[in-house]
Amino acid sequence: MTNANRNNTSLKPKDASTPCNPLLHPFPPLLAFLTFAIGCTAIDAKEIQQDYPALVIEQVVEQAKKNTNWKTALATAKHEQVVFMNISPVTNPKNEIGLEVHAFDQVILVVQGEGKAVLNGKIATVKEGDMIFVPEGISHNLINTDKKKELKIISFYSDRDIPKDAAYKKKADQPED
Repeated sequence: MTNANRNNTSLKPKDASTPCNPLLHPFPPLLAFLTFAIGCTAIDAKEIQQDYPALVIEQVVEQAKKNTNWKTALATAKHEQVVFMNISPVTNPKNEIGLEVHAFDQVILVVQGEGKAVLNGKIATVKEGDMIFVPEGISHNLINTDKKKELKIISFYSDRDIPKDAAYKKKADQPED
């Protein structure tokens, strides 16, 4: 796909209403995947993936699985951020994220391991492949239920959670809010 064609390519919603155009976004391949996942079908998804090989979802998941840091910022824009997290006794002795509330939405994709998600006091078991949607203002925690295996996630924030290009080996290394 050429640059000229890239601006004219769009995704079409499954209901054939107005097209979704992820290619105007600062992280087009990632948004193309997310748009596809929430209800749009690609005109030519293979062409998009060939043009943006660095951020196809399979590669992002593999990068997240290799993350050994508590948090690593993969991509940061003005109003969104993608962060890898590794929840384990090595990165946080409590083996959990810790109860928190954000002033922005968050989507968590579990890429390795098992745990418990706590949203407003309600508990659900989560495992690889599960997605957790956390609306702004909702208290939440993610707990690794295995002390021997890491729980690895990709967190999609609708705002910035940590500074651009930040990486914290352990939770204790991250500055307090």
